[in-house]
Amino acid sequence: MEFAEERTWHGLCWTGSAAPLPAAHRRMPPLLDPTLDVVFALLFGSSNNRDLLVPLLTAVLQPSVPIGDVTVLNPNLPKQLVSERGAVVDVLVRLQDGRRVDVEMQSRQQRSLLPRVLYYWAGTFRGQLEKGDKFTDLSPCVSILIAKHRELPGTRYHSTFRVLEVHDLALFSPELELHTLELPKLPPRLSGRRDAEVVNWGRFLAARTEQELEELAMTDPTIHRAKEALEVLSADPEAQDLARRRQLALWETRRQEALAREEGRQEGERMGEKRGRAEGETSGLRQAVLTACELLGLEVDAQRQGEIDSLEAEGLERLLTTLRQDRRWPNE
Repeated sequence: MEFAEERTWHGLCWTGSAAPLPAAHRRMPPLLDPTLDVVFALLFGSSNNRDLLVPLLTAVLQPSVPIGDVTVLNPNLPKQLVSERGAVVDVLVRLQDGRRVDVEMQSRQQRSLLPRVLYYWAGTFRGQLEKGDKFTDLSPCVSILIAKHRELPGTRYHSTFRVLEVHDLALFSPELELHTLELPKLPPRLSGRRDAEVVNWGRFLAARTEQELEELAMTDPTIHRAKEALEVLSADPEAQDLARRRQLALWETRRQEALAREEGRQEGERMGEKRGRAEGETSGLRQAVLTACELLGLEVDAQRQGEIDSLEAEGLERLLTTLRQDRRWPNE
């Protein structure tokens, strides 16, 4: 007998076991994790899933005019890219009004993430022009960062950024627009929310059990379609392999970063010990000089104390040798 799974995310997919499974729901493959950037790109960048990409963009951008169609500018995911450490896997889209939208799913916290988002926005904006084109040919560019971690202060789940004058908030230019969706900040309730659509997409991505995902799908037809698309993708052996390779690459990146931090810590300790020994030696020599002056009856005024304090170990050794041999302060 097959068994139902109260499945939770474990590595690449949901795993677990529980009660007997009804016949209509048997043999479902483990679902791939949509917060893994490769899985996200395969799910929303596929030509078969334009009916998912448009609602997602609509929920985030809240355009005044409905998004009629989109063109994915990077539909083919280079297989070698998934194994590269530090590679950015995103979905770059051109809307029917010419705007370009870059959507990135980020599953791990890292330094300088926000400057990197701005850097890639700049590349997308500049990449519109070729030699001989005019600046008037430039269309607005939008970057959407979906983060599995908290990236910004505050509790706002969906943040929107533009370039504004700091006093009267006048818009400098409509060409720059940045959005962040931070999954840990998802609101617990939808009741009365005007942004229910974008919250539901966050709940879809952040779902940790199949039951949670099923309940969400029952209340939202678009999420139901997304769940079905994720199931189809999860059954694809090639997608499974790409997800596995990508996860291994991310794990290796974390391992290398952890090793670098540990090596840096150990080197810092070695440097600290070496510096501590040197400081201890210098302090001991300064005290020896003061003791020698006391035994010789030499006054240590402010000027001589300043000279002693300014010398390092080698200079203090020379001074101590002079005091012992000449029994007077140097050059006197």
